[in-house]
Amino acid sequence: MGTPSQVSVRPQPEQVRAVSPVRRLLAELVDDARVAGSQLVFSTVGGSALVPRAGRRLLYSLAGARVASAPGTRFRFAGKPGNLTVGTDVFMNQGVFVEATAPVSIGDGCLLGMDSMVVTSHHPVDPEGRISPHGEGVPVSIGERVWIGARAVVLPGSVVESDCVIAAGAVVRGHCTAHGLYAGVPARRIKELPRPASA
Repeated sequence: MGTPSQVSVRPQPEQVRAVSPVRRLLAELVDDARVAGSQLVFSTVGGSALVPRAGRRLLYSLAGARVASAPGTRFRFAGKPGNLTVGTDVFMNQGVFVEATAPVSIGDGCLLGMDSMVVTSHHPVDPEGRISPHGEGVPVSIGERVWIGARAVVLPGSVVESDCVIAAGAVVRGHCTAHGLYAGVPARRIKELPRPASA
């Protein structure tokens, strides 16, 4: 059997199971505190009408976002600020939600309507049809001079080229080519928009 210094003490399976729920609880508490802190800073303060636009822009810039335009009031954010890029002259109306688990790029001169959403995370499905509990980020790119209507949703992996209009309530999944009006669920090109002489 060996001397006491050579004997390794391994926890019995019952002991491992007894510790596991405690560790899981602690990990959940740490994660909940991180999410609550992020929510407080980026959504409550960063979306507050009491904080001037310059202050909201500064907050996101200090956190690593590249923002040339401030988020609007009641702006909600989830993800990593370093994944967010917002161009100049971008207007975000009340209640816009951006989830930047993966990179989100919003070009110059865009308009995001009330309660519109840009989402980057999705849960893959394996060959047996099981949905993964772990989300994966897929980038979203929005070109220049895009108008996203109220309560429209831009899903993970979508690309909206410049000079598009996304109708209110539309759900974008995939690629929207330039100079088009897109509407519906899923969003489909329903109208060609005029091209400026310089385009």
